Amino acid sequence: MGVLSCMKYLMFIFNVLVFAGGTCLAGVGVWVAVDPAGFQDIVATKAVLSAGAYLLLAVGIALSLLGFLGCCGALRRSRPLLLVFFILVSLVFITQLVGAILFLVHWKQMAPILQIQPELFLSELRRNYRGDESTEVFSTAWNTLMVTFSCCGVLGPEDFGNGSRFQELHPGMPWPRVCCARDGLLQAGELLGWEQCQDRSPGYIHEQGCFSTFGRTLQKYISVPGTCSLAVLGIEIFAMFFAFCLYYNFD
Repeated sequence: MGVLSCMKYLMFIFNVLVFAGGTCLAGVGVWVAVDPAGFQDIVATKAVLSAGAYLLLAVGIALSLLGFLGCCGALRRSRPLLLVFFILVSLVFITQLVGAILFLVHWKQMAPILQIQPELFLSELRRNYRGDESTEVFSTAWNTLMVTFSCCGVLGPEDFGNGSRFQELHPGMPWPRVCCARDGLLQAGELLGWEQCQDRSPGYIHEQGCFSTFGRTLQKYISVPGTCSLAVLGIEIFAMFFAFCLYYNFD
């Protein structure tokens, strides 16, 4: 009885965490889908972002329901609820496992599709970016991005050349001031030298584009999604084991 009681409370705690995580995911999905501050205007691929928002919402709701079923089944000692929980978690586990296997088998064919081309972002930047002083969401987001990551444009300072919206509005400026080095990390920091920045003097301008900067950052953390996926699969195995044991020991 002591072992059974311990397993019951372990399963309850686990499902509370699953329910909380699912609720958080659903909340993020709703926030992105509702788009309260023009969030979707920041990126070039709005359709992908919208699809991702609804995917997060669906996954969050599914996890919340699973957590709720597990909690109720453990506390009420309900064999039907535990059986439904076991079946649903098993289906999720099998789906994830099949998806992982298919991805590993066909990842070479999928690689060109999954690649994000810088041209998508470059065309959006050249068409919509208006400068340092602009208050609309697209330009503000890019200004914050370039200052925070010490980068300039998508590929480099040349992105703001002839034919761009920025060049039309600011014909005397080769690139925005946010591309210049500052004495601090924040946008409020003073420029080291605007004249030197316009001359592309080393140390006064950020020559690196934001696309390659993000690429290096992603490479550092490329193993994180795989690690998280393995952790989720392990948790699901424990959940199925707990549900199976409780199902056959409850009256």
